[in-house]
Amino acid sequence: PTFAGGWCLIGIVAASMSTADGAILAMGTAFSHNIMRQFDAVIPNLVTDNNLLLVARLATIPFALISTLIAAYYRSSHSAGATGYLLIVAFDVVLATVVAPLFGAFYSRSTPSPRAALLSVLAGGITRIVLEFALPKDGFLLLPFRDDEFLDYGPGVSDKLPAWADANITTDIWNPETEPCDQDRFSDYTGVDSLTAFVVSVLTFLLVQFVETSCNGGKPLFYFPGCTPYDKNATTTTATAGEEIDEKEVEGDDDEEAEKEEAAAEKTA
Repeated sequence: PTFAGGWCLIGIVAASMSTADGAILAMGTAFSHNIMRQFDAVIPNLVTDNNLLLVARLATIPFALISTLIAAYYRSSHSAGATGYLLIVAFDVVLATVVAPLFGAFYSRSTPSPRAALLSVLAGGITRIVLEFALPKDGFLLLPFRDDEFLDYGPGVSDKLPAWADANITTDIWNPETEPCDQDRFSDYTGVDSLTAFVVSVLTFLLVQFVETSCNGGKPLFYFPGCTPYDKNATTTTATAGEEIDEKEVEGDDDEEAEKEEAAAEKTA
């Protein structure tokens, strides 16, 4: 029914908007927290607890514009369509750049290295981009096996009879010289680029982490801006310390009043 199709389209649009705004919000938040805060050494108080939310909101504007332009003008001949292919690439990039450093940060036995995370992100991302253009993808999802059944026979190139048929050889028999039949071998490495980039990301993180902790005596291999993490609980810590000081002052005042009352009681006695 028409109304059922309409509700299906509404559901698809709602799901797309939910995914899109969540991704844009995540990019704006990550930009304000993990990038803008690192400029505090150059421009003090550029991002503080008071304007952090405003910076995150402003950062979503350019990301939303870039996303809109990509969605409006990107075209693809992929079988999944332009939108579907962008979604596939997005998940591939996340797998190649985020998963290995995230799990390494939580499950490393020693202190996780920011250099291992950075190189893991770069290695995985670059590998995925290079393989995107280096590996052949014909859309049939078949690796290039050597057997004849993996040849792309395609449509018939001639309506004439084969060479073994009993017919007029000049007019009714197919001549491969005048009507050649090219049979290309299927060659599609879809998925190989995704898994390879992820493996490269994992190996890079493990290698750098091992070199720094075991071979380099715990010393960093190199330094880069942003290595020093910021303290998210700085405001909370300051507030807690202030509360402790106030409590001590109150306790000191109570002790002084108690001593004065005892002295007055002794004089009266």
